[in-house]
Amino acid sequence: MIKIKKEKQVMNKKYFAAAALACALMSCGTGKNSVAVVDFTGEWNIVEVNGEKVSAENAPFLGFDKDGHRLYGNAGCNRLMGSFELDTLNAGKVKFGQVAATRMMCPDMTLEQNVLEALNKVAGYETVGEDVALNDAEGKPVILLQKREVAEVSVNDLNGAWEIVSVKGNPVREVEKQPQLVFNVAEKRVHGNASCNTINGSFTQEEGQAASLRFSQMISTMMACPNMDVESSILKALDEVRSFEIKADGTVSLLGADGAEVLSLKKLAETEAEA
Repeated sequence: MIKIKKEKQVMNKKYFAAAALACALMSCGTGKNSVAVVDFTGEWNIVEVNGEKVSAENAPFLGFDKDGHRLYGNAGCNRLMGSFELDTLNAGKVKFGQVAATRMMCPDMTLEQNVLEALNKVAGYETVGEDVALNDAEGKPVILLQKREVAEVSVNDLNGAWEIVSVKGNPVREVEKQPQLVFNVAEKRVHGNASCNTINGSFTQEEGQAASLRFSQMISTMMACPNMDVESSILKALDEVRSFEIKADGTVSLLGADGAEVLSLKKLAETEAEA
């Protein structure tokens, strides 16, 4: 009898040990998924692709517009855009859809190709310390994301004259005169030229949104020039602007509703500004 009792005690210990392990793996009794729910809102740097660390001058990143389910960012050369859907019933599941990129050519497209291929494989996510890994259907990490620090900005930083150096990623070339914008923050006015004609207008901001920016009442003269395509693209881009960001090198990106850059500006000296 003593031997049987001891055997039962050993079996009971093994059973409870196995049950405890199963509970730990499945978050038994907690009513919660064992995968932490991630708030993707904002922008994230892509720091690894397929296990290889990313080192690039134009570091790729992803931005998530949670309310609109919109995905935007940069793949290393070109701007990317698309959609995403989080599985609210199963934490750790995410799906990217209709991811597309602009078609500008860069000296080395390897990183961009790897980023886009990896995005097409994403089926889930998990936290890795303070970072987030995007995994494929088999749970293998294909992209590692690191939250971007949001720098404090002020519309006062825009005051003065700026050269328009690119429109939606395309450098401005072969124009009648170099296009520029001059901000008068005190009066909330802007003037300049769109490569041919003089432009004038105003700008507004959303209350409590320091980086918001929207142009309004923009008018231009009606002079004809040999190449009006650049001017047309600039005027269209100005109408799409909804916010701005100041980069580490001092240049300014004017962004559309999806967070993608529509105009890039470079600061001008006072002697270079239009009267």
